[in-house]
Amino acid sequence: MKAPLPADGSRFTGDWLSLREAMDHRSRAHGLAGFAAHYLAARCGPRRARVIDLGAGSGSNLRYLKPRLGGRIDWHLLDQDRDLLNAAVRDAPKGAEDDDHHIAAEVFDLRGPLAPRLAGADLVTASALLDLVSADWVSRFIDACATARAAVLIAVSIDGRLEFTDVDPSDALVRRALARDQARDKGLGPALGAAAPGVLIDALTRRGYAITVQPSDWHIDATDAELARALITGWRDAAISQCPAEAGRIRGWAEQRIDGIVTGASALRVGHVDILGLPGREPLG
Repeated sequence: MKAPLPADGSRFTGDWLSLREAMDHRSRAHGLAGFAAHYLAARCGPRRARVIDLGAGSGSNLRYLKPRLGGRIDWHLLDQDRDLLNAAVRDAPKGAEDDDHHIAAEVFDLRGPLAPRLAGADLVTASALLDLVSADWVSRFIDACATARAAVLIAVSIDGRLEFTDVDPSDALVRRALARDQARDKGLGPALGAAAPGVLIDALTRRGYAITVQPSDWHIDATDAELARALITGWRDAAISQCPAEAGRIRGWAEQRIDGIVTGASALRVGHVDILGLPGREPLG
């Protein structure tokens, strides 16, 4: 589960995005980037590929994919936050391949029409986005990708698993409260939360995509103390917003859970999946 959005439901802070980046990168299903690279090479040949990073934020997905996709790519980063986009361009990985990778960023409201922005794309990618949107948004998104015959690579989508290595009596209460918080409207309709992977797979199937799904779970222990503290504090606040009568119990739960991870007495797995969809019906791997 992701830390909740700010009160207006619209933005993540750069600090949180930076904090989670290393965990996102080490947890991803690395083979899917390889499949996507092979697909782009076969589809595009000598021409430049067009890759759109939707909800690009501060550029974590770009930094992960750029050295793995190779080839000659025009990157188009779309996000509603200009400051985060500026950081994404500024912090893009440098290397010998830079002459082959052109990066452009555009402020874009995800509530707007998707088809015009995705036209001409060879690959559309997003990371940690789909749980924030509605089923209707996913349907429009995949319709736009299918019209462009673009491949789709969606990374780090929560799937509802939240598993500590020990049991606390308040775990179930917090999970239920978080599920309700995840379903609140973040500005793009009733959010899918942990249902996002299933909704995406159904939409891809309807449009004839070949789908590959692989786990990208976060594994958090004492070496990730700062991330654990921020994550569980975010869960605490989200759970209290849904169950204010249980605020004291939830605060106690959060204190114990943070202490358990920081001291090494406990560890945490947060379930995520990565999903690759390729036009056609032949599965990969």
